[in-house]
Amino acid sequence: MLTFLDLCSGIGGGRLGLELCSFKCVGYSDTSRLAKITYNLMHDTSNEYFCNNIKKLNASNTPKHDILIAGFPCQSFSVIGRKDGFDDKRGQIIFTIANILFFSKPKYFILENVKGLVTHDKGNTIKVILKKLEESGYKVYYKVLTTLRYGIPQNRHRVYFVGIRNDIFIKDFEWPNEMQLNHEVKDFFTKEQKISDVNLLYLNKYLDNQTNYGKYNLESLSKMNYSILDTRMNDMRIYNDKMPTLRSQRDGIYYVCDNQIYELTGGEALLFQGFPMEKINRVKNKVTNRHLLMQAGNAMSVNVISALGDSLKKYEEAL
Repeated sequence: MLTFLDLCSGIGGGRLGLELCSFKCVGYSDTSRLAKITYNLMHDTSNEYFCNNIKKLNASNTPKHDILIAGFPCQSFSVIGRKDGFDDKRGQIIFTIANILFFSKPKYFILENVKGLVTHDKGNTIKVILKKLEESGYKVYYKVLTTLRYGIPQNRHRVYFVGIRNDIFIKDFEWPNEMQLNHEVKDFFTKEQKISDVNLLYLNKYLDNQTNYGKYNLESLSKMNYSILDTRMNDMRIYNDKMPTLRSQRDGIYYVCDNQIYELTGGEALLFQGFPMEKINRVKNKVTNRHLLMQAGNAMSVNVISALGDSLKKYEEAL
């Protein structure tokens, strides 16, 4: 059984993905107190190593692990952020991870970040990252994958890095094949939270702004069964077959079922990230809906990590 260390763990989307491959978690790390609460509610972490600050992690004292997985901070590279890159302390975490890899030397690693990292600073940022990871002793691959292509109808693009330690490298890593989408968006709607009076008033005012005036009204929207209503931008964006990318600051997503407008809940957002209902039920009513929405937006997509884990399992079997 392959083991893994879950760094920048958030609420454990990466963990769940690798556990679906029958891999075992030996420890985790995250600076967010609230994320750790959710993580502990969802997962059995008894007797597992924990470090709340990855910068203070001593690689020589971490449990032995075959895989290091980390969704390192993305705010510095996101197209909707300030794009400060390595000038932001959060953007420097990748160097900490590279140093941990250098000293702990797991067989493999999986890293995840926003796709904006690929083009940040005209491509110079990713060149620096690749060089640092290679200097840590790994053959490194990267590719932008979309959650939508791996079984879950969320249009979430992320760049994934996969590393294979040089001394065990025998062939190129094979990225997982895309999967057929076998779920519709309506399968993820639990219809738990009808739109509140406050948000209904907000939505009505939003429909009357300069961009949307005269295009829609509440009556016409309520007839768009199984449609997702995204009010993030000034203009109303309507999706019928996929959820737009979930983010940590992601208010204003509604959907329509049976002529009724509902608010997207934290539990539903987690479903769109591949979390099973059994895990979601452990945190509902114990973690606020708002925090679950934020944490879902920060999480790794379970289904994509599971596909990557299966590819590493095949690689391991070939050794």
